[in-house]
Amino acid sequence: MEILFLILIFAGIFAIYDAIRKVNNNILNQTEELKKINEQLKENSKD
Repeated sequence: MEILFLILIFAGIFAIYDAIRKVNNNILNQTEELKKINEQLKENSKD
């Protein structure tokens, strides 16, 4: 019974870790996209 609880706790910690990792990757991707958009806007405003 204790082993089952340990497995469930480990699975829960891994699920939380995976969710945080996905959110972090999404934030990084959005930041890169915003940088690209900002550069394009600067280039277009110079024209």
